[in-house]
Amino acid sequence: MALDRLKSTWENLGRVDPRWAVLTDPARRHGGWDTDEFLATAAGPVQRVRDLAEAAGLTLGDRALDFGCGAGRLSNGLAAHVDTVVGVDIAQSMVDEAVRINRFPDRVSFTAYDGQRLPFDDESFDSVVSLISIQHSPPAVQLACLVELHRVTKPGGVLVLQMPARPNKPTELTPDAMRAHIEPLGAPRSVGAGQSVAVHAKVTNTSSTVWPAGQLIRLGNHWLRDGEPVRWNDGRTDIPHDLAPGSSVEMQVPAAAPDEPGQYVLELDLVQEAVSWFAEAGGTSVRMPVEVVSAPVVVAAPAAETPVAAPEESPAEPPAQGRDDGGMEMFGVDPTLVRLLFAHCGSDVVEAVPDDMAGSEWESYTYVIRRGATL
Repeated sequence: MALDRLKSTWENLGRVDPRWAVLTDPARRHGGWDTDEFLATAAGPVQRVRDLAEAAGLTLGDRALDFGCGAGRLSNGLAAHVDTVVGVDIAQSMVDEAVRINRFPDRVSFTAYDGQRLPFDDESFDSVVSLISIQHSPPAVQLACLVELHRVTKPGGVLVLQMPARPNKPTELTPDAMRAHIEPLGAPRSVGAGQSVAVHAKVTNTSSTVWPAGQLIRLGNHWLRDGEPVRWNDGRTDIPHDLAPGSSVEMQVPAAAPDEPGQYVLELDLVQEAVSWFAEAGGTSVRMPVEVVSAPVVVAAPAAETPVAAPEESPAEPPAQGRDDGGMEMFGVDPTLVRLLFAHCGSDVVEAVPDDMAGSEWESYTYVIRRGATL
């Protein structure tokens, strides 16, 4: 399930490398962030939040919520401007780190929540801040987050929320360049409902064009049943480097099984995000039958001429699955949807300011929202 996968990913990141998971500087991986230096990086973003609110005629007030607080970086930064700060996160391991390095324990507190309903009364905060957090939640979870953040903000209060909208469109491959051979190296014959597995494959560029790294060319998957897609927006893995014609690379992609048991087809295909799936451009994908069962599968049984399944890890500590981001995923929210959602709740999106917080691959905005009166 999307929420379970999100929680497991961040619990694991919080145990292994919590500060790097918040600020993914490659040079600071494996405990490379000094505590004071890490906390000091909040000063700029927090000042920007304050400036945006004040430009809209709003203030952070006396009591602020830091949503998706992680290791408490912004929460400590907000303490310079707000009397009381509460940080909340889906991962208890992140909250534990935030508590451990908290510089203002008399005014800043932290709590974990279940990813569904925030443990706070209606209209209990003057302001809500969330930066580089909502972007990691799957779409359905994102919408629930926004409704909850609106619920806990006081009428007249302000929400300052950063969310990417969509991937920046890369330099497009031509349809002729979208030609590949995908050879499964490890795929499950059966998997538990909602369970995530790492699917291994050898990908060969069979076109006459170099596939450049950094252009959103990724191995992805779909789940089909009776020829119809039942899960499309699943895991992705970037090609690790430029791939010349005729060259191959071994990759693995996370695949989260559908929630309902039954007979399915798992399809692997390449995609250039915001352009096209290779199969839709005339390329060839690969499909494998998979039985989805009610109970989790620890190790899929191998069979003759059938790829051998990779062993499953404990659900609490999912493998990095060949990625260098610890399993973090990115999801955009359409700006029109943001405006319509808050308008429906009786509030106003005062400003949507472009930002670079989601990285160069994404179009991203920081929204300033004035909470309307209770209806």
